[in-house]
Amino acid sequence: MQKVTVALILLLAFIASACGEKNEPSPDDKISNMAVLARNVNDDVLLTITAYTFKSLSGPVPTAFDTAEVWLSEGSSGFNNMQLLKTTSEETLKLENLKPDQTYYVSVKGIKKGLKTDFARQIMFTTHTLKPKDTILEMSKSVYMNSSATSPYIAYNDINTGETVLQNWVNKQKQVIFKNTSAKSYLVKGFNGRGTQLFLETTRDKARAFDLYDIAAQKFVEINLPTGARIWNYDFSPDGTQLAYTDYDKTGLYIYNLVTKENKQFSADSFYSFKWSNDGSSIIQLRNKLNSGGALKELVKLSVSKEGQIQTKQIFEWAYNLEWVMFSPKDEYMLFASDAANNPDLWVYNLNTHKTWQISDVANFGWLSDKEFFVNTTKQAGETSWKTLQYALP
Repeated sequence: MQKVTVALILLLAFIASACGEKNEPSPDDKISNMAVLARNVNDDVLLTITAYTFKSLSGPVPTAFDTAEVWLSEGSSGFNNMQLLKTTSEETLKLENLKPDQTYYVSVKGIKKGLKTDFARQIMFTTHTLKPKDTILEMSKSVYMNSSATSPYIAYNDINTGETVLQNWVNKQKQVIFKNTSAKSYLVKGFNGRGTQLFLETTRDKARAFDLYDIAAQKFVEINLPTGARIWNYDFSPDGTQLAYTDYDKTGLYIYNLVTKENKQFSADSFYSFKWSNDGSSIIQLRNKLNSGGALKELVKLSVSKEGQIQTKQIFEWAYNLEWVMFSPKDEYMLFASDAANNPDLWVYNLNTHKTWQISDVANFGWLSDKEFFVNTTKQAGETSWKTLQYALP
């Protein structure tokens, strides 16, 4: 349905263009809504303010505003707690006199031809941030990378060459383990818990399939899947013996034992984002918090008692979208992506002290050890390469 909708919008836009109809905003266009994003850049917080007008064929289109009110709240969310910080005509501004190690909430109102908009979506940013310790890798194009937190390896697919690369990030030694062809290709999907095997996604008989690569033996091994399964979302257990997955044709979450070949349903509920716990004893599910209307996201740990009843325990709650959750090996910290600041950010959360750090402009990330992680940055204006940076928590 989504593809059809996008295609229809593109077709209508083409027809309008062919007929000479213009959809660009004019100076007289009314602002339909405002948006603001926050980035942490070299210890500064930069806000970008955008006004939108709604065009029936092309949807929201950026337009001009005369001035914008910037409203800020320190430490507490909700529009009732916000105070007017300044009125500006600038689209980008640096916030001054912010407190260190503080969380802020910000929103804006736009003014055009004397008309003032409602508050924009409230966003969150923090002045807790970290600086990179080292540069692990620089490439001309971006890569999607996976890492091991228990061995000195990272793995990625090189977009330039089609090579599947295994690299020791400590001594910088690189090994090409496969080169994609039209007959067969791999996507790197992650390491087992000991960092001794690499999981790779491929295709067999026009269906999703998997191989593992034994690093010590330098050998590929085909992973046999349950008969008739059409794998949708999935995650391999840390010891590499079990596959948790959802099926395109079935409801619920299934667990397949790659050793015993037993395949059973873990839960009849719908699962869209999930992963194994570090000790392999539980499934961690990301879901909308119950009875919140989707306004809150939560992480819950699901374990099965001896009686076969699933026991649920909440781990984390967040008022914004979050994705790609990764726990440190000792479950002290959590990495996740979120749109809390309307920007591609990595958020680091201490599960014991509840302290949060924000790192802006991140493409993907992963753990390197108990307190070290990598970040693949997005390329900003003036930069000539994509970088993989190493960070260390205090």
